[in-house]
Amino acid sequence: MILVKTDSPQSPSGIEVSTPAKSGISLKQIVKIALGVGLIAFLLQKTGIENTFAELSRANLWYIPACIGVYLLAQFISAYRWKFLAEALDFRVSLRELYDYYLIGMFFNQFLPGAIGGDAVRMFYLAKSAQRKKREALLTLLAERGVGLVTILLLTCLISLAPSISAVGWDITPGELGITLQNSVFANFHWDIVLTIKALSLLGLLGYIALLMTPLQRWITRFPKLALLGQARTYWANMPLLIRSITVSTLVQALMIGIHLLIAQALHLNVPPLQIALIYGMVSLISVLPLTQGGLGVRELSYQLLLAKVGVNPNTGLAFAVYWLAISTVTSLFGGLILLKGHYKAPTPQEEAAMIEN
Repeated sequence: MILVKTDSPQSPSGIEVSTPAKSGISLKQIVKIALGVGLIAFLLQKTGIENTFAELSRANLWYIPACIGVYLLAQFISAYRWKFLAEALDFRVSLRELYDYYLIGMFFNQFLPGAIGGDAVRMFYLAKSAQRKKREALLTLLAERGVGLVTILLLTCLISLAPSISAVGWDITPGELGITLQNSVFANFHWDIVLTIKALSLLGLLGYIALLMTPLQRWITRFPKLALLGQARTYWANMPLLIRSITVSTLVQALMIGIHLLIAQALHLNVPPLQIALIYGMVSLISVLPLTQGGLGVRELSYQLLLAKVGVNPNTGLAFAVYWLAISTVTSLFGGLILLKGHYKAPTPQEEAAMIEN
């Protein structure tokens, strides 16, 4: 189901409401959803569902409205970031409209895991509203997502340099994942997440330098199909725009860390703020891996494992993850409320098929 804004005069209010179009769901997505649900079930069975709910029953639920308010503010600032990144490619769309698209995208990601994801919906809305090509709208989304990911990576790397962080062992072993590898060459394997983040940060810096040094125009001249990269170059060659993007992204991540600190307070955790901030960053980066739908299951497992590194018991660690899942789920419902206003209609099957193909 995808909905597109319309100003049709066919109703007294100037609003036309259409029946949502159907969108399929691929076998790959079914497998990802099943794996995510399976991981959640495994964690609840291993930890004890009654123990997890006992922890949640002791939590202060009055922090939830505050967390939702901060989350909505973070998404508003993210929409503002998307606006000036889109304007760099001459897209002229109001901040209010982009904020609506952002929330609707969250709703699709959370509740409608079909062939069309939230980012594809946002791309479609932006292209339709600005009367531009979808691949140009896609560039703005890639830039907006990319700068957010880079900011998380850099912040997490910087936080990991603090003395209070280096004193904690952040490596993950097969045994912690419930995997037995006795008498195997992988029995002593361990994954040092902090070292991985530092390595990725260094690779990212080298990659950025390589982009700046690449004679892009020469390649575009030889291969005209690469012309879109000429537009994309704006995002890494325009230093003031890049600095502005990272600055705004840092504010967004600070708000997200703030939500995690509120959750820690709600669950009565005595964990240093820097450690909570590092765990948020690591989980965010791990959740990017395309293992499950929207990181479901992988995210919860990561919270439980990493919180255990700072002395949080598995029951409370999983309760922390569930608390965060509840906040993101409820916040996503605001996108559904926007859809219920009736200002959006479904695209034609041909338009939806074109979105999936692109």
